Amino acid sequence: MSEARPAQNREYIAALTGLRGVAAFFVFLYHYEALHPGIRLDLLIPYVGVILQFPLGLGFVGVDLFFVLSGFLLTLPFARAALGLGPKPALPRYFKRRFLRVFPAYYAQFFIILLAGAWFLSWRAQTPTSLVAHLLMFFNIGWAPVRPMVGVWWTLPVEMGFYLFLPLLAPFMRLNRWPWALLVGLMVTVLYRAWAAVHFGPESTTAAFLAASQLPGNLAEFMFGATAAIAIQSFSLKQRPKPAPWLLDLMVVLGLVLPAIWLWKVVLASGAEYWLGHWSMLVSPLVIGLCLSVAVLGVYWGSRIGHFLFANRFVYFLGLISYSLYLWHFIVMQQVQVLVGGPYDELSHGVTFPLSVTTVLAVATISYFLIERPFYRLKSYREIASQ
Repeated sequence: MSEARPAQNREYIAALTGLRGVAAFFVFLYHYEALHPGIRLDLLIPYVGVILQFPLGLGFVGVDLFFVLSGFLLTLPFARAALGLGPKPALPRYFKRRFLRVFPAYYAQFFIILLAGAWFLSWRAQTPTSLVAHLLMFFNIGWAPVRPMVGVWWTLPVEMGFYLFLPLLAPFMRLNRWPWALLVGLMVTVLYRAWAAVHFGPESTTAAFLAASQLPGNLAEFMFGATAAIAIQSFSLKQRPKPAPWLLDLMVVLGLVLPAIWLWKVVLASGAEYWLGHWSMLVSPLVIGLCLSVAVLGVYWGSRIGHFLFANRFVYFLGLISYSLYLWHFIVMQQVQVLVGGPYDELSHGVTFPLSVTTVLAVATISYFLIERPFYRLKSYREIASQ
């Protein structure tokens, strides 16, 4: 029994890697629809069309899933140490791994865009201030923020902010302290989002979105992910059995379906008012973060549905290249349109979608193997399966 448990745990981590791949692919689908508007699978395909349409219209929820997964996975060793189940993580090694996980692929993309110049639609001439801001990932922050050349980069300083903040949370990861830390984190999220709507809403919805989406405005999602990690470690501490298989499957299904219902029925219904201070904007990270953290728990504990959906070979590979997929997908789709030229607009989705998927996955795979993997080695599916 003692030898089987680590193998099972590796399977669960494989499923979480696959879940990250699904999150990145959802963001890809969302931006594909943005660049190819007018797709209505919900009207074309009976019954299941609504489900297929969801990632095209609301695939931005993949970013929320990234935040929850980061909170969960990074908190696990800190929570284990706080509960006396293991040694404290070595902070120099922790920060080194975080740097190598994020910056090499980002820097590679940044300098490729700079060197290629105006051929990239996202290219902009850099002032000394904006160049330094990009090198430090210090954009979309402050009263006169520097906008990133690639729109999806706005999430990177949010993630990095949490990486820096997490060690400060470690002393509060004991069972009698964490509920208070979680409560404060939820309050910070709501209050910060309300402040951002008041101060940036009159400028534009884009300014309000970028301001509200900085780390304080998404802290609840990281905190719920961290809460799930602490729950995992507390079960180990108290030697409690994990929930029954049917309950784990229910956790995954409800944890993924309920955010979809929330986004479809509440967020979309609020329309343009959402980023201008609508009540749903204030609490959305709480609702989505709670639901997704329940799904993550179910996947980690070995849900059969979670294993089937997220631990198969293809989805696991998507998870491996998910960071490069996230970085490159939007500008690759833009450049495909540039290369094809005028005839591109006349092509059907039966041509443009496979073309977009193929080119994006190809570039993401090259970025992963040439840049990410040498700096931050992740295990292949074959290595996982053989353990």
